[in-house]
Amino acid sequence: MIDFKSKRVWLFISYLSLLIGNSFFSFANISIKNLWKYDKIIHFGEYFILGFLLFNVLCEKSFTKKHLTYYMFFITVVPIIDESIQFFTPYRVSSLYDLLADYSGAYLGCFLYYKFFRGANG
Repeated sequence: MIDFKSKRVWLFISYLSLLIGNSFFSFANISIKNLWKYDKIIHFGEYFILGFLLFNVLCEKSFTKKHLTYYMFFITVVPIIDESIQFFTPYRVSSLYDLLADYSGAYLGCFLYYKFFRGANG
C-alpha cells in the first residue's frame, strides 16, 4: 500500500516527525507571548500541511475506500496524540480548541488536495 521508495512518503514522514517531535519541547526559555494570539492559526496551518501531504501520498496511486478509511483514521488520531504529548510536557498546554484547529486544518488540507490535485498526479 505505501511505497517507502517514494519521495512523497518520506516528505510526509519527515513532516510528521517534525510535527510530533515539536510537541516534546517545552520552549520555556523562549519568549513566545506574542505567539499565543496566533496559536490556533499555527495549529491550523501545521495540520493543513499534514493533510495536504497525506493526500499527496494517497493520490500517488489509485486507492480504494478502505485505503481512504485508514488515512482518515490516521489523520483523526494524530492530533489527539499530539495534544496528549503536549498535555504531559512541562510548560505546554493541551486544548480542545487546538484540537479543533488541528482537525479543521487537516481535513481542509486533505479536501483541497483531493479536489484540485488528484488528477494531476496520474
